[in-house]
Amino acid sequence: MADIPEYMTYSYLRNLRQNNAAWRLLTADQAAFIAAFFYREFIAGKRRGIEAQELLERLDLFLYDAQRQSDGEAFGRSPQDYLEIWSDGSHGWLRKYEYREEWYYDLTAPAQKAVEWLVSLHKQDFVGTESRLRTVFNLLHEIARETDTDVAHRRAWLLEQQEKIAAELDELERSGVVKPRLDEVQIKERFLQAESTARAILADFREVEENFRELTRQVRDDVVKWTRGKGELLEKIFHESDIIRHSEQGRSFMAFWRYLMMSRQQEDFRATLEQVSQAEPVHELLAEHPIASINREWVRAAGSVQQTLGQLSAQLRRYVDEDYLREERTIYQLIRRIETAAVDLRADTSEKPVMTIQDMAPEIQLPMDRRLYAAPHATKLESPALQAGSGADGSLRAIFDQVVVDPERLQANLHALLAERPAVTLSEVLAVYPLEQGLPELLTYLVLASHEAGEAFDAEAVDRILFERDGRKWLAVCDRVVFRREDR
Repeated sequence: MADIPEYMTYSYLRNLRQNNAAWRLLTADQAAFIAAFFYREFIAGKRRGIEAQELLERLDLFLYDAQRQSDGEAFGRSPQDYLEIWSDGSHGWLRKYEYREEWYYDLTAPAQKAVEWLVSLHKQDFVGTESRLRTVFNLLHEIARETDTDVAHRRAWLLEQQEKIAAELDELERSGVVKPRLDEVQIKERFLQAESTARAILADFREVEENFRELTRQVRDDVVKWTRGKGELLEKIFHESDIIRHSEQGRSFMAFWRYLMMSRQQEDFRATLEQVSQAEPVHELLAEHPIASINREWVRAAGSVQQTLGQLSAQLRRYVDEDYLREERTIYQLIRRIETAAVDLRADTSEKPVMTIQDMAPEIQLPMDRRLYAAPHATKLESPALQAGSGADGSLRAIFDQVVVDPERLQANLHALLAERPAVTLSEVLAVYPLEQGLPELLTYLVLASHEAGEAFDAEAVDRILFERDGRKWLAVCDRVVFRREDR
C-alpha cells in the first residue's frame, strides 16, 4: 500500500472537520446564504476590508432578498447577530478589526477557500489544456536551465536562441509579413489561464496574511511563557521577528512586492494588457472576464499585507516594552498566567472538558416542599448596670503583658554577621537568628532596613520567610532586604 500523507489520514480529517473554518462553512445549515453573501461582497467585489456599518446595511438588504427567494428557510437572526456570529472564534469566517477608530470586517482565508471551492464546482464551457501543458514544460525547462552551471550547456543554449532569432529576422526581411503563431483557440486558452492565475494571486493574499499572523502568534506565545532575563528576551524577539520576513512565505511576498512596485514593470503590464485587449478573441472575453484593474487590486491587497506586518511588529514591540513589563506587576503576572493557560489549552488536542457546569437545569422547588411556618422566638435582652470592682478577684497582668521587641538586640545580630561579610540578606539573618517574637520582630528588621544609608529594598526579587508563633507556622512574603556594612 502506498504511503498516505498525514493530512489525508482518517484521524487528521476527523480533527479537520471539527476545527477547520472552511469545512464548518460548507456544512453549515445556511451555507448557501453565507457563501452567496461572502462571494457578492468580498470576492466578486474584490474588496478587502468593509466598514462595519456599510456591511451591516448590505447584509440587511441581502437578507431581505434571501427571505423572499427562500422556500420556507428560516432566517431568525438580525444582521448584527449574523456578523457577530460569523466573526467569533468558533466560526472564524470574518475577521473584525479596528482601523482609525472604526470597525471593519474582512473575509478570512478559510472562508475564501470554501467559497472558491464552490465556485470551482461550476461547469466551465471551455477548459484549456494545451496552454497549461506548455506552462508545465516551460517551468521545468526554466528550472533546469537556470540551475545548470555547465559552461558548455549554457553556451549551446545561447547559440540555439541566437540561431532562432537570426532565422526569424531573415524571414521577416524576406517576406515583410509577421505570421501569428497562435490561433483563436490558443489565444482564448492562454488569456483565460492568465486571468485565472491573476485572480488566484489576489485570493492568495488572505492566506499569506493569515500565515504571517500565525508566525507572529508563535513568537507571541514564546514571549508569554518567557521566564528568564530581559536581555535574552530581546535577543529572542529580534531573532524570531526576522523569521516573519525571512521565511519562505516572507521572501516570496517581498520579491513579489518589489517586482510589482517597479514603475517599469507596472508600465509594461499596462501596455501589454492594452495590446492583448485589441486581439479579437480576447476582446470578446473582456465583458465576462475583466482584468484591466487587476494590477491596482494587487497593489491594494499587497499593501494590506504590508500594513498587517507593521501592526504585528508593533504588537511584538509592545510585548517587550519596558513600561509594559514594570508597571502593574501583580496584574501583569495574573494576565500572564491566564495567557499561558490559554496557550496550553489551545495546543491541547484532547477532548477533555475545558469547563464544567454544576447544574444543567434549573432547580425547581414546589410550594408544598417548603417547611411549615414556625413562630419566631422572642429575644430577651438584659442590660444590667455596671458596678465598680476592687480588682481583688482577678489579675491585671494580661493588660500589661504586651510584646516588646528590643531593636538593639536585632542590631547586634546584624553587626555580628556583617563583621564576617560586606552584605547579608534578611533571609540569611533569620537562618542564623530565627524569629522569636513573630511578626513584630520581622517588622522591626524592616524598620532597621529603612534606616540604612543606601537602598536596602530590592523590588525585583521576593523572599518568602517561614516562622512559628504560638505553635502555628506562618509565611511572610516581602521584597528582598539587603543589609550592608558601613565602612568608616
